[in-house]
Amino acid sequence: MVNLNWKGKKETKDVNLKAYDNKPFQVIDIYQFPNYDFKKEESWENLLIWGENKIVMNALLREFENKLNLIYIDPPFATGGDFNLKIQIGEEGYFLDNFAYTDKWEEGLESYLNFLFERLILMKKLLARQGSIYIHVDWHISHYVKLIMDEIFGIENFRNDIIWAYPAASVKTRRFFIRSYDTILFYTKSDKYVFNDDPNIYMEYSNRVKDALKKDEHGIFYYRGGSHNGKKLSRKVYVEQDGIFPRDVWNDIPYIRANTSEYQGFSTQKPERLLKRIILASTNERDIVADFFCGSGTTLAVAEKLGRNWIGCDLNKHAIHMTKKRILNLNQSNDILNWKKKYQKEPKSFKIARIEKENKINSIPILFINSKSKEGKNLQIEESPNLNVKIHQNGNKISIELIDYDIPFIDLISDKIKENVNSFSDWIDYWAVDFNYKKEGFKNLWFSYRTPKDREISLNSDIFQYNKPGNFHVVVKTIDIFGIELTKKYDIKVT
Repeated sequence: MVNLNWKGKKETKDVNLKAYDNKPFQVIDIYQFPNYDFKKEESWENLLIWGENKIVMNALLREFENKLNLIYIDPPFATGGDFNLKIQIGEEGYFLDNFAYTDKWEEGLESYLNFLFERLILMKKLLARQGSIYIHVDWHISHYVKLIMDEIFGIENFRNDIIWAYPAASVKTRRFFIRSYDTILFYTKSDKYVFNDDPNIYMEYSNRVKDALKKDEHGIFYYRGGSHNGKKLSRKVYVEQDGIFPRDVWNDIPYIRANTSEYQGFSTQKPERLLKRIILASTNERDIVADFFCGSGTTLAVAEKLGRNWIGCDLNKHAIHMTKKRILNLNQSNDILNWKKKYQKEPKSFKIARIEKENKINSIPILFINSKSKEGKNLQIEESPNLNVKIHQNGNKISIELIDYDIPFIDLISDKIKENVNSFSDWIDYWAVDFNYKKEGFKNLWFSYRTPKDREISLNSDIFQYNKPGNFHVVVKTIDIFGIELTKKYDIKVT
């Protein structure tokens, strides 16, 4: 077998896979949904992890070595560019392009290959023997990644070089042929793997075939021609499926546009129908699907809709926040198996966790600041916003009302931003209440948030009723448009 070598590469067996046994996951948010329809014997809770994925995967090895059924990743492509996610302000939804991640590698291609190589080794360790891995790349590095995958997973476990062909955007070039496809490398861990002939992954018939199809009382058919002794013959051939089993060129799935219902404002967001085909083909219900570059959460959203368990990870805090809101809002999104209908189901319970402690100093994206002379992507602010709430209590019933949200560093904020803030609530993107806070984590018992399509946010929580008297801790959490998370605790006595 031909191996790819580069400066600084380690042998597979020599890669240091340090176990982070002294760094367990710290649960920071808990979401439980009483109306979710699941069997009592199920104990799984989906997991969204904020952190560097190499550290996260090392920690996951303690519990999930050889247990993940499917890994899909859409890593950086070594393009040399920066990529953004959109932040919206208030009910009007004024857009700002915020830095999401960089795809620049100061030490060159070798540093990128080392980055990916070490992580793919971890992914193989996490993958179940019957599991599959799909790596989404493009023309920049697909040829390098193919050789790395051959080395780690074995050339005998290579299954497909899938071409996702999509219409080219308005590219203005006459210096080369317009690039309008990505590559998805499909490997398995062994020769015994899950692969389903599911009608829901089928591609549509071509227009030529569609025009030839007819229907009678027995179903859909076409005429197959032939001849005998110079006489033309034809017979009806009935088709059982509405489409054809997918080839390795997928030209039936458009990329995400800003006016589409699933758009989240993430510059490299992938369409849900792309992940639908992958997940249905390579997993069964309740299998574990993982994405360690989860971005806007497409993989996790589709896994949820298809009844799979999931683990997601991203280094960018705004991406974690975006993914969380996307999962919470699934009931208003398209049903993945019937795109013209709404999904209309609550998600399964999930947790948000991290390994490393959060820096208590607030970090504000530089695009909000009135001076662009400062270096870096963010500005460090030691001051925190001030939250003011009113607690309405009537016996054993309480509700929370947001009264004010004050920004002490308002003088640093650009005039363009302040012009688009009409109320204190415009600073707030999400808020939640845990009416009975305990140390195991913040339970989001009530919450309100903005989405790209629905910009309204409630300033009054629902009424919560305590079942017994006692002293309770009520914690209110807000996340503002800067990404600053603020919590305030109040003591409540119920008699």
